[in-house]
Amino acid sequence: MSFFNSKILLNIIFIFFLVYLAYHTFNGKYNLQNYFINKFELKLFQDFHYNLKQKSLAIDMDLKALYYEKDDFLDELSKQFSEPENGETLIKLD
Repeated sequence: MSFFNSKILLNIIFIFFLVYLAYHTFNGKYNLQNYFINKFELKLFQDFHYNLKQKSLAIDMDLKALYYEKDDFLDELSKQFSEPENGETLIKLD
């Protein structure tokens, strides 16, 4: 029976790994909870950044259309602030 038997060596490595994980779970600065919190915050930031970029592009397109006095945009603005006429159906898309 040798000390360097593969089963014994594997068990020692496994126990060392468990002790290492337990230490960093309780005393480490970056544990599993912090990992999930950072992952969630990153997803929130990416969603917010994407929505902000889309809204700024939409506003930019509207301002350019208003500046160049595009007929379809001016017609849309006039319909936005008036009541629908007889037989007219308005569909609002977000």
